[in-house]
Amino acid sequence: MTKHIAVAGGGIAGLAAAASFAKFGFDVDVYEQGDNLREIGAGIYIKENIFDVLDELELSERIQQVGVRIDAARIVDQDRAIVTSRDVSGERLVVALRSELHNALRDKALELGAKVHTGRRVVGADPKGALLFADGERVEADLVIGADGLHSRVRDSLQLARLKVGLGDGATRVLVPKHPNEGAYSTEHWSGQLRVGIAPCSDEYTYMFIIGPEKDRRATRVPLDKAYWKRHFPHLAQYFDAVTPEMSVHHRHEVVYCDRWVKGNVAIIGDAAHAQPPNFGQGAGVAICAAWELAECLAAEDDVRDALHDWEMSTRPRINMVQGLTTAYDILNYKWPRPLTPLRSKLFSAISHSKTLSKPWEFYWRGGRVEPRELGNHAIGDPRP
Repeated sequence: MTKHIAVAGGGIAGLAAAASFAKFGFDVDVYEQGDNLREIGAGIYIKENIFDVLDELELSERIQQVGVRIDAARIVDQDRAIVTSRDVSGERLVVALRSELHNALRDKALELGAKVHTGRRVVGADPKGALLFADGERVEADLVIGADGLHSRVRDSLQLARLKVGLGDGATRVLVPKHPNEGAYSTEHWSGQLRVGIAPCSDEYTYMFIIGPEKDRRATRVPLDKAYWKRHFPHLAQYFDAVTPEMSVHHRHEVVYCDRWVKGNVAIIGDAAHAQPPNFGQGAGVAICAAWELAECLAAEDDVRDALHDWEMSTRPRINMVQGLTTAYDILNYKWPRPLTPLRSKLFSAISHSKTLSKPWEFYWRGGRVEPRELGNHAIGDPRP
């Protein structure tokens, strides 16, 4: 008999799970508490590890058509000197609107036969294999997946979280009109404990993430305190001037660490299992890969619990490493003493030029799934930040 999969959550992680399991021929139901499926957020980095899955789902061409393929990923310091510049033109690194990826996964899940139920609030799970709902209903399944986000009711009902903590900084994510002749660069600008990332993400929009310490109220204010940000990044004034409140959302960076992702016939994925600060652009990436790998394991095993064991043993160590490194990068930036900011630039430049140190960093920056190429660390194209 075809196994039944019940997924809590209709975000990117939940729909990636639905499309992946449906691709392998499983019977899939997705339960979303909202009245509609919608993705909150601005832009998203789609790297090779995501494209590995999108290839299998026949979605890669669609995403590349609506996003912008990036040629170089750079860091620029407060003196407008390039700290690192990686040539990524030889790989698929696309920045797109989050809604485009969400819609593509939704359409594929529905095309493959998954069923989506909106207005259904999940309040927990039974490790024997059931979702529990606020209205008292219980839905049995061979496998239950909690993809219900940072505040996961599935995870918490099974007491899987060991650590759930807000970090000392957060990001305001915005979309602004794309400037004519804007280069295909992803650039992170530094100024003390403040950071601003800029990358084109469609024919119409540029994606910006604006990061500062949570204790600095001017840095985290929405609507954006434009005067404050222009004082620290005067060369980006035209971008800040284009920010509108309705295109802005601020979130504190959060980390969730679990001792286990599995209990009985229940598994958790995405922010429910491994929420992380977005410095590597891999929050959604590792969730999508985890969903596909779980579907692969279940397709190869008759016993659900054997499949869950194999999946957790093979997938969790890699994602834990991605989470650990992106969290370390985050803390290092907002805790770095202001008087020592020149030393930070020298440190990161030295790491980027060291084959020994840069190789593992590059590997996990790509999600720990694609071997890094031998790339030179130099400014390419237009070197002006």
